[in-house]
Amino acid sequence: MQTQLIIRIENNLKKEAQAVAENFGLPLSALIKAFLTSVVKNKKITLQDNNDDYLDAIIMSALRDKKIANRLEKLASLVLKKYSGAL
Repeated sequence: MQTQLIIRIENNLKKEAQAVAENFGLPLSALIKAFLTSVVKNKKITLQDNNDDYLDAIIMSALRDKKIANRLEKLASLVLKKYSGAL
């Protein structure tokens, strides 16, 4: 089960972070999830890139999730087009 997290940050920080995320083809939420997952796994806050393999795995997982979501959206669109006249 997932939940929503609402945080307040400076607008400029959000824009810069979104730009970094976009460079990786990810939503900002994936980067935040990677950070929080790292904190929980390591039981400490690490603000250095000393665990690249672990964070890379999280990012790759998010990319796969994004691809699956895109495929499901396309499939749903096709199904809606096919059956829209039948409703």
